Amino acid sequence: MTTKYGNIGLLGRTNAGKSTLVNRIVGEAVSIVSNLPQTTRKRALGIYTQDDVQIVFCDTPGLHPAKNKLDEWMNSEIAATLTALDGALYLVDSSDPDLESDLAYFAEMPALKNFPVFLVFSKSDLIDEEKRKKLLEIYEGAFSFKEIYFISAHKKKGLFKLLNGIIKILPEGEFVYNPDEYTTQTEREMVEEYIREAVLRMYRQEVPHSVTVEVNEFKERENGKTYIDAVIYAEKESHKKILIGKSGTSIKKVGETARIKLNKTLGRDIYLSLWVKIRQNWRSSEEWIKRLGYKK
Repeated sequence: MTTKYGNIGLLGRTNAGKSTLVNRIVGEAVSIVSNLPQTTRKRALGIYTQDDVQIVFCDTPGLHPAKNKLDEWMNSEIAATLTALDGALYLVDSSDPDLESDLAYFAEMPALKNFPVFLVFSKSDLIDEEKRKKLLEIYEGAFSFKEIYFISAHKKKGLFKLLNGIIKILPEGEFVYNPDEYTTQTEREMVEEYIREAVLRMYRQEVPHSVTVEVNEFKERENGKTYIDAVIYAEKESHKKILIGKSGTSIKKVGETARIKLNKTLGRDIYLSLWVKIRQNWRSSEEWIKRLGYKK
């Protein structure tokens, strides 16, 4: 049997729906999702395998102005992704398009001309037919897109057509991953991301994106439980107080939310111990960016 294999990048501005799309296609939580921008920091690889086709989706951080070393690294991750793709999906939030920013993205990423790029209007369930026509008029001449799709990952609309379009451009090749695998993330990385997702979802704008998570201990115990000890780092004392909450109620809720999701994803009973510490300006520290696995 002839098989097809390829790497497809998910690109676009922050909060365009990239993580939601890859999670919906793959069927598992590969990338954390919140309605806040810059949720995705690392390249998360989601693996879709069906019959004779294997697609590796690379969910990238959204391109944004660099204010610190972490931002610089996140933007460099996008450029690094483009060097090994067979195609890409450029996502635009149908309900909040920004042609000027998208044109700037295309200008900053000349490598996009090296492979087919599909324009994908996400969240299309939020707009009417008239808005669709207007978006097509505005974007069709902006870049040489292979094809244009309107989808709603939340309602699973348009995904089948999009997948078929992707499969058509894939080269023949052997599968790189076992058909049962759905992500390249380690369990430790998954734990850190799920905890960070719980923080983002719970605190919204109260605690900015200065929060990061580090797993210190990950052990299987004799009682059958998996013991995980993790630290949430904040940059300010005021953020630490918000994260902990009165009598520790807030941090307990974060732990419970993350633990429930981890129990389901990892398929085992998790005991999660969380701590909150301050690490000032860690996003501008080369040492800490490397320590936390953002930069090798």
